[in-house]
Amino acid sequence: MSRTIDLSHPLEQGMPHARTIPAPEFTPTSTWAEHRMRVMRLNMPTHIGTHLDAPSHFVENGATVDQLPVSALVGRAYCLQVLRDSAEPITAADLESAVDLGPGDALLVRTGWDDRYGEDAYVDKHPYLTVDAAEWAVAKGLRLIGMDTISPEMPMSMRPPNFPYDVHRTLLSAGTLILENLVLREIADRWCTLFTGVLNVLGGDGAPTRALAVLD
Repeated sequence: MSRTIDLSHPLEQGMPHARTIPAPEFTPTSTWAEHRMRVMRLNMPTHIGTHLDAPSHFVENGATVDQLPVSALVGRAYCLQVLRDSAEPITAADLESAVDLGPGDALLVRTGWDDRYGEDAYVDKHPYLTVDAAEWAVAKGLRLIGMDTISPEMPMSMRPPNFPYDVHRTLLSAGTLILENLVLREIADRWCTLFTGVLNVLGGDGAPTRALAVLD
């Protein structure tokens, strides 16, 4: 019997976010007490919480969210556990320990930082992918790579001036999508069918996502 697991953090006040983007705002516009109905206005950047990066995020003429084929959003995925305690790199050699991934598969990388969501360290001291890991994913023909961290890049506290975002650029220029801020503890070292329910934002460079894993 199959089981469906939510891999997403909820959108909420006070949620972690990169310092380069504003905090989200949640404002009630209709309330039960006054209007006998509830309506909320959300004011938030596209890259916050569990979200998908579309190629246009870092590629000038890259595909936007609404241009992504549905086939890129649904399919089999493997969750590889590569536990890290701090801002340590995850290399191609680390990813090669995954089961045999083929073109069109997705790889989800659990570092253990889904358990540290909300801590101060989550934003500035998380593990990250090296460029050779991104190149490995592209060479394998992966359709998507996801992580349980705020970014696959090295933390902002470690970035030099004019940081080039080479991990993002390597993946997105090849059409390999990126999922960030996932919750992967329940599917570590397992295959699943991944459903990437990204908001269909016209012209969107990314969007919040309800990511679901179905385990057979």
